[in-house]
Amino acid sequence: MTTQHPTGNDDQDHEPPLRPEIEQGYRDEFRVAMNAVIQYCRNAVNEHGHRGLWAPRGDSPDHYELINQARRDILTKLRLVLDCAETIAHEIERDRQRPHRRQSR
Repeated sequence: MTTQHPTGNDDQDHEPPLRPEIEQGYRDEFRVAMNAVIQYCRNAVNEHGHRGLWAPRGDSPDHYELINQARRDILTKLRLVLDCAETIAHEIERDRQRPHRRQSR
């Protein structure tokens, strides 16, 4: 299960704007995290899929082997990549609340 972080204060209308270099840094950092998610998904499809569907190895593996293959080959790594992206999002949300990140009015 992916880690659920509390959402930050989404009401940004009452907050002074972030300094431009901070905003750019947040965008770049989160974009890299999301690119990692997309790249992992693409690799999982290429390595473990056929015509867009999961293609487990072996001749008629039982459900235990299917579960083990899914966890070993896809799910554990996917969960790690998703948790990393979610952690970065949470840290950005938390960090943006720090006063020194804001432009002075």
